[in-house]
Amino acid sequence: MFWYGYNGHLAVGTSSQYILQSIFSSGNLNDGKTAIPLLKGIHERLSLASLRYQTMDAGYDFEPIYEQVHRMGQQSVIAYNKRNEGEIVGFDEHFAPTCVREHSYRYDSFDSKHETLKYTRPKECQDCPLANDGLCQKVYKVKTTTDLRKYTAPTRERFKCLESHF
Repeated sequence: MFWYGYNGHLAVGTSSQYILQSIFSSGNLNDGKTAIPLLKGIHERLSLASLRYQTMDAGYDFEPIYEQVHRMGQQSVIAYNKRNEGEIVGFDEHFAPTCVREHSYRYDSFDSKHETLKYTRPKECQDCPLANDGLCQKVYKVKTTTDLRKYTAPTRERFKCLESHF
């Protein structure tokens, strides 16, 4: 197999800018394959109670990485990498639920005890006759564990501004 160069994979603390963990690999190795050993190294070697979020670019958008971060008791903030996935009916591009008229529900809060995202009815639906008929829910809850990749806390809508910085 031909490869050229090396990659340095670094986990860096955002406050201190210290390197918390590092792995060096051959240049042909995908970034996503080094993330789990990097995360396990941080978890095993460092006891940082203030470490709550793992922020990564779209190269790390793989389900096993989300699962590892969840097992560590932390939240994933990973840029979404759309891989020829079809449109999901009933949800917007940030995976927030939509009403019958396709207005996005507004993120309200995260219940860490039940790992649930809470959304409230869109403001466009206040005068909608469908809301009074019971077709649109007032509150919509989604468990993050149904799909750790799509339902993150903070929600994808909340950290979409971060994605542009990657």
